[in-house]
Amino acid sequence: MSEETKPPELGFSPGSDDAPIEEPGPLGVPEDEPAPSREPLAEAAEGLPPPAEPERPAAAQPHSRAAKAYRPTLAESREPLYHEAGGFRLRLEPADLARLRELPGSKGRTDRELGQEFFEKQAGRFAQSLAEDVTPPAEVRVVVDPYSRQAFLAIERTIRSILSF
Repeated sequence: MSEETKPPELGFSPGSDDAPIEEPGPLGVPEDEPAPSREPLAEAAEGLPPPAEPERPAAAQPHSRAAKAYRPTLAESREPLYHEAGGFRLRLEPADLARLRELPGSKGRTDRELGQEFFEKQAGRFAQSLAEDVTPPAEVRVVVDPYSRQAFLAIERTIRSILSF
């Protein structure tokens, strides 16, 4: 090997026992190096004014309550839909109203419109089915399964009837 291509001398050979090894201290810094001090940063910050709040663009400024009162709500109300039939008070919860969207012909209509149409078509059958073993008046929850096209009629926590639609 010529002297031009010879690797530089390290003063020790790699893999020998006389290579200097620095063990890291408890903070991951070799013990012979002092740990950085936080004091100079604290002293430098004492002479500075407090940081200013960033300016908001005009569109991000908070609005007054009066302006919010006139803003239309885009979200539908999340209240159950009730329907009286045969002495029974039928109730569709918001989650069940949303399931009606899976039925054919529901595109472009609100959950409440779908629920009202559903009750108009099915409420008579539901009341007739319940009248066989439940005495009115009673509040009945209607749980809809759009995939099996079944309605589960429940009083409190007990399913009293299952009807296909």
